[in-house]
Amino acid sequence: MAETVMTPETLALCEILAACCDEFQVLLDRDGATNPKLFGPVARGTASAGSDIDILVGMDPAEGNLLMRASGLLEESRALFGRDDIDVFPAQLLRRRVPASAFAEAMPL
Repeated sequence: MAETVMTPETLALCEILAACCDEFQVLLDRDGATNPKLFGPVARGTASAGSDIDILVGMDPAEGNLLMRASGLLEESRALFGRDDIDVFPAQLLRRRVPASAFAEAMPL
């Protein structure tokens, strides 16, 4: 089994996530988001200088307006990490063809 070599940018972005992990979990809990997973270039270890951080979460639509909660979580996450290049996607709002590829490469946060 080949070992994945992460780019320096991937490692730097992972450090950003790790620095606020507990605070991020508080946001997730407050907004009813579960099972956060990284996907995209950071999950693949191929992030470059222009890469963003993509996070996939589960959100139960029965807990209230999914779009409003997702929007609030996105803004709160960007404020927490101090970056505009963090995207938090509820799996329930992604187009049907996207989740398969996102889930295939997703790794627990």
